[in-house]
Amino acid sequence: MSTAVCLGGGEIGRQGIRCLLEEGARVLLVDPNENCLARSLCQGTVDTPDQVLDHEDGKALYLKGDGSDVLADIMLRWIPDEVIPAAPGHLAAHLAMAWSSKRYRNLHPFGGPLLRAVDVLPTGTVQFIDSVNGIMMASHMPSGTDCQEDCEQPSICPVTGKGPLTPMNKLIERALAETVDRHSILVTHGRKVGKIRGDMIKDMLEVIDRAGEGTIIGIATSCRCHAIANIFRCDGP
Repeated sequence: MSTAVCLGGGEIGRQGIRCLLEEGARVLLVDPNENCLARSLCQGTVDTPDQVLDHEDGKALYLKGDGSDVLADIMLRWIPDEVIPAAPGHLAAHLAMAWSSKRYRNLHPFGGPLLRAVDVLPTGTVQFIDSVNGIMMASHMPSGTDCQEDCEQPSICPVTGKGPLTPMNKLIERALAETVDRHSILVTHGRKVGKIRGDMIKDMLEVIDRAGEGTIIGIATSCRCHAIANIFRCDGP
């Protein structure tokens, strides 16, 4: 029995839920907007996330709420098999902040190591950097270029013809490993919509829990082609 959580009920969330239902999973959709697009795929509404565990496979249920807050609450008690990050922003970063708050810890954006991380990544792959908020985006695709629909992320890009390419998740992991004290990379999989395994999210949260005061933590979400990373400083409980 597979249990998945979809955070965000827009078009990406709707596509993701369809894929999950086709795979026979039971799905919890979380979105603050009760009229979101993906709500039409849900067979019912729940008041707490744990209620999805009482339902059968192949059914989607809706919960009104903030995705990162709800997922942080879920991760305190059980681990979803899959999570679809379909809400705006970087789920891993939002979740790290929400989790830290529940654990009475303080994470603050810290952009100090970003320029060193840029130096480690291949020339031309970094497309955005925000040193104030500790955010970096990197990609094998040129800025403004769209990926091929249902791309299987081969080693040679079907759009640009470049390759064979070192997977971006390995590149971003190397960059963070050389520039921060602790790091965690959430690797997405899936063709139409990127999914993250729940056990990988659990590992990320354990990295945060083990961090002492003053620890610099890098958190990234990446596939073979693209990555987004946030860097935080842990100020302890």
